[in-house]
Amino acid sequence: MSTPDEPHPKRWRWRLEWLCQTALEKLIGWLPGPLVFHLGALLGRLAWHFLPQRRKTVLRNLRIAFCGEHDLPTLRRMARDTFQRTGANLFSAARTARLAPAQLGSVIHIENLELLEQALAGGKGVVLLLSHMGNWELLSRLVHLFPPGTRTGAFYRPLNNPLLDAVVLQRRQADGTRMFSKRDSPHLVAGFLRDGGVVGILADQRVGVAGEVVRFFGRLTRASPLPCLLARRAKSSVLALSLTTVAAGRWSARFVAMGDSKTTDGCMMTLEQAMQRGPLDVFWLQERWKVYIEQGFTIGDWLGPQTLGSGKPHRALVWLTDAPPGWCLPETWLHPQVIYEAVLEPGQTLPAWLPQATRVHTAPRGAARATLRKLIAAMDLAAVLPIDYLIASGTPQELAQACRSECIPLVSLTP
Repeated sequence: MSTPDEPHPKRWRWRLEWLCQTALEKLIGWLPGPLVFHLGALLGRLAWHFLPQRRKTVLRNLRIAFCGEHDLPTLRRMARDTFQRTGANLFSAARTARLAPAQLGSVIHIENLELLEQALAGGKGVVLLLSHMGNWELLSRLVHLFPPGTRTGAFYRPLNNPLLDAVVLQRRQADGTRMFSKRDSPHLVAGFLRDGGVVGILADQRVGVAGEVVRFFGRLTRASPLPCLLARRAKSSVLALSLTTVAAGRWSARFVAMGDSKTTDGCMMTLEQAMQRGPLDVFWLQERWKVYIEQGFTIGDWLGPQTLGSGKPHRALVWLTDAPPGWCLPETWLHPQVIYEAVLEPGQTLPAWLPQATRVHTAPRGAARATLRKLIAAMDLAAVLPIDYLIASGTPQELAQACRSECIPLVSLTP
């Protein structure tokens, strides 16, 4: 930790954050677990009202994950309940972080520990697929409930605040977990697995172009190939772990086994099964199915040429109200997993390069941001799945601002 070279304002901010976090944990530590859980749920309910952008993100995630399973009113209720459950879990984490190992059994129960015992019996270690689910800070403390002598490791991403980072790292190591960073050689981690260790990896995190194209909850996206690579290299077993709330301040963990096919796609399918056990406990506040595209990096580059069979398609709005005469969508932006919808001004004719069955929306040319925002929101809700991105021939300022307000990426294909 090298703080002296940092500007004074940043060092003071780090100290203030550390002080607030320490004081909060001590205060919460004096309160009963159920009360802390309910206070966190109250904070989550308040966040629902004051964080409209996050509301949109959560609802978009739920619409993708549970398309065809729930109607929109149900998904909206789930989004609201997700805020409350997330607040309760995050607030509770400040209390469980300080619990003595002997007290952990009173707040968390592992339903099928025998599945881990069977996997460890193979002698090649276990790759444990984790997700941001439930009170996930408890995951680093589960070693106290594992079979005696179990060695555990986990990948660790340092916090931005080095003072808090040192505290968290010390706690996790004190629980007996060996921490690996992304800079550590895969050979080192594979050796830990071959010696019979358990390595936990948060596999639900969003990744960029370095990820592998997989299907997650039926939707093409990218995921880290690291769990699969480690399992193959060490010939380890692979398990996923769910963490669900069973009562205020109490959680249940359950292992899910993966089949013999050690692929990234298989890892994500197994993780999905674990997450399906408690949808409200999943941290949906990050846009999991974000598409990383821009003018020089097309949807074909992001999704790859393969289609991996049928699934939940992407939706793209092609904004044509301000397009110059003769403009058309470049062929490189066409992909079989994308449904294209056109936005025309009233009276404008659908161009010949789009199929006649294309869904058409209307928007006036040069509309104000507030008008565009309402229109885009209505277009988004016109189908079960949300709009994933919008393509325009230029970048009108009002349109760009409206897209940002609705959390929808805008790709400008300006020549």
